[in-house]
Amino acid sequence: MLEELRYGIFSNNSKHISNDRLTLVGLGASDIYVYSTWDNAISALENGEIDVALVDESLHDTSGADCVRRMRRHAMRSLPVIMVTPDQRKESVLDSIAAGVGGYVLRPYSMETLKRHVFAAYMSASPDEIEKELLNSSWDLVANGSFDEAIDSFSEIIDEVTEAGKSPAEEYFDKGLNFLSQEKFGKAIIAFNKAIALNEMYAEAYKGMADAYKGKGDMGNYQDYLNKAADIYAVQDKLDNVKELFVEILQNEPDAVNPFNRLGVKLRKDGDYQGAIKAYHQACTFTPNDANLYYNMARAYTYAKEYESALNYTELSLRLDSSLEPARSLHKQIVKLLEKMKKDNPASDTESPKVSIDDELEE
Repeated sequence: MLEELRYGIFSNNSKHISNDRLTLVGLGASDIYVYSTWDNAISALENGEIDVALVDESLHDTSGADCVRRMRRHAMRSLPVIMVTPDQRKESVLDSIAAGVGGYVLRPYSMETLKRHVFAAYMSASPDEIEKELLNSSWDLVANGSFDEAIDSFSEIIDEVTEAGKSPAEEYFDKGLNFLSQEKFGKAIIAFNKAIALNEMYAEAYKGMADAYKGKGDMGNYQDYLNKAADIYAVQDKLDNVKELFVEILQNEPDAVNPFNRLGVKLRKDGDYQGAIKAYHQACTFTPNDANLYYNMARAYTYAKEYESALNYTELSLRLDSSLEPARSLHKQIVKLLEKMKKDNPASDTESPKVSIDDELEE
């Protein structure tokens, strides 16, 4: 299987290029292309002419990590990109993961090592065989004009997103963050690869649904499903931003007892309340008896206008530390607010009174 793939080597180091090419030839590859500058690679990436990219620590006009970041904007997100470098510093590994690598190989390497990493990156960046076959057969139905059957077929893929409380892609992403916090970088990379692959599959299924409805002449549903595909890409952008923020925390605060708490604080300050809530829940696995953490969680739920949950977490915070005055103050405010809401029976949450939240203890 690996011998059938098209490889791109991105490097300005002639010795590294020669070694990588010989190794790939040894793996049976014949379609191997070399790019020493980013400008020379743009067209090939945008036209999908490469199946796997091997990126060195530098090109003539950019660094390896920056090359990976640019690839994520100019090529399919699921393109397997493997950083091949002599740099084994933890900071460099984290930079590469934040940029979006699908593998990290240290020079000098053996043929077996590269083979293992290429295989892992390629397989983790692709849907499972059953899902891939279902996707391909669904597109065949569209091409044949069997639009109703195509809609049913694409729906089997989309149901994974719509039926679950949290999509499988987001579950893999959360696993990736946990692996990062444990410095299990290889497992983190694979988990992030799977998240991207699944989101790519969901987006393609939504686009397929759109095309099927267009074939039926239903332009309303056509536009709706195109928008759903765009929403999936927006979710992946958001996940990528969270990953970069988490890596920044790990780099700048390597001794932090609970990096997920730090992530929750930063996301809350950025206005991403649901992202903050998710981060705080992950933080609970690290420090389950931290009263300040549950107070922070209560604040995030309050900003998100989920007042019952906010009340529950202020109570939990106070059970752990009855002297935590900011939690006590927030608890009183929420109780008053809920009593007023019950009395007034407001038409919508947007009309609910605001709570003044103490900004202490957020770290």
